Amino acid sequence: MKNKLMVLGLIAVIGGAAAGIHYRIPIVIVLVCLGLAVFSAVSGVQMIVSRKAVIPTSDSLDAHKEYHTGLSAQFWGVLFLIFSTPLAAFGVLYWRYGDDPPADIMSRMLTSPIISGLGMIVTGLAIGLYGLTRVLPGKAAFVETKIGTVERTLTSVYLCIVATVIVLAGVTRAIAPGALTKMRDAGITWVLEFAK
Repeated sequence: MKNKLMVLGLIAVIGGAAAGIHYRIPIVIVLVCLGLAVFSAVSGVQMIVSRKAVIPTSDSLDAHKEYHTGLSAQFWGVLFLIFSTPLAAFGVLYWRYGDDPPADIMSRMLTSPIISGLGMIVTGLAIGLYGLTRVLPGKAAFVETKIGTVERTLTSVYLCIVATVIVLAGVTRAIAPGALTKMRDAGITWVLEFAK
């Protein structure tokens, strides 16, 4: 019953956010974003401290769940903390500027090698942590979902490879901003030469 009420509450919050965005009601958007950020952060800290995490795998009222303990649960906690950060930042920025933020601030944020590089690194780390949660807990976490060991292992390997590539790209972007563009141009040139 508790889980059903939580899901219904989440649906209500998302519905409120949708209405706030549709009708451009700033206070609703800010409260929803900050509320979700706080909820996500508190849940993340709880998972890290208790070393236990129960993760629903669908949005139905009677969703199957994954049961994580130990390091796997702590990784889920870190993922929840990572997720809470952009939500909180968006909420604060929307409260400060509404839906018309200063163009120069947005332009500087989007073109800054450090900010975009850090964003890529954090995204890569999050993907890698999620990949590790597919294999660290063994079969015990996936009793309800019945996901096979081979499938989970392949998913984990794939996600960890993708995460590594994204993290390396982020580090390259932050340290040597023009290097990725040069690598892209060199790759395109090589492909065109190879196709001739």
